[in-house]
Amino acid sequence: MENFESRYDEDECVARIEARASKYLTKASFISRPRRSVLSPPSIPTKDFDAVVLSNSLVGYGDDISLDNMLIIENLIKFAKLEANAEVPDVSDAEGWYLAFLKCMEEAGCLVADAGYNAYDKSSLQLTMDNIVTDIILAGVNAAKAAIPAAGVLGAIADSTLSALKKEPEAITLFNREVVKARGGRLAVMPCNQLKNGAIITSLWSIRATTVSNDSGVLFFDWKSSGRGIFYGNAYITFNPQRYAGIRDKIESVVNGYFSAALSRRFARYKG
Repeated sequence: MENFESRYDEDECVARIEARASKYLTKASFISRPRRSVLSPPSIPTKDFDAVVLSNSLVGYGDDISLDNMLIIENLIKFAKLEANAEVPDVSDAEGWYLAFLKCMEEAGCLVADAGYNAYDKSSLQLTMDNIVTDIILAGVNAAKAAIPAAGVLGAIADSTLSALKKEPEAITLFNREVVKARGGRLAVMPCNQLKNGAIITSLWSIRATTVSNDSGVLFFDWKSSGRGIFYGNAYITFNPQRYAGIRDKIESVVNGYFSAALSRRFARYKG
């Protein structure tokens, strides 16, 4: 991954994001609503609160990423989630959502690499979904290490974020509620870090479990895998933060106006 930027040039990215944002910014409901002009904790990431649940997505930040770059990548993730949700409203179409999310990230200026969507071939075993999520992330990291040296760090960030989530009652309750809205369950894990050249790197693990019914009263991570179809997408994403200036106003206007604060819960990735 020597190149860190989208196949679209800056002007084209600006035009594409403006077109996407215009769908929201011209709505009467947006024009009439009060603005949140100043973002304050816990609305923005901090070094103390370096992980966040965003609906059914779990985002964790590494030690090397700056606060500015945390906010940049989080806003891009929120914007792409809004767009993918709008374009693929069928919660059972996990692959369609995954591809729509990645397309929006690319049009915002990200380089998307090694994207693929596969069936999990161990779903017949009696594993928990916790085992499966961990196995999918580990396999993806091991496969990518040669081409993407930073993949190993992203795997460690994902692991510590998942571990910390399970110790945060409010965060895991929100995450679990959003994950199981899709029959069977759908989630995403996105660890983020910063490279030495200042570029942001993240990975997307998008996981879908299908079933005839959900296990009522049981956390998604404790579900048994037997009898479920399990599918996952895995992609690595980089972004040059210098390209954010051209799309900042549009992205943040949409995110601040439409991404519900009730779907967000911050927590600390590390426990003292």
